[in-house]
Amino acid sequence: MNETFQVIPPTTKVFCPERGEGWTLTGITALNENTSVMFNGVRYTLPAQVIVEQLLPNYRSRQQS
Repeated sequence: MNETFQVIPPTTKVFCPERGEGWTLTGITALNENTSVMFNGVRYTLPAQVIVEQLLPNYRSRQQS
């Protein structure tokens, strides 16, 4: 990933194949932080890098199909 990073706001939708559709509870300002994500009423703390590189693209590709 390049050096420029766009801030990801809270309530951004994401998709995890194991947990389903969810959303961020906190914003993401850097890749080296942890972020809270809600899936089916359960709060998870995940590395921001996983969200940006996997869960956001999963959601976007799911919306396009």
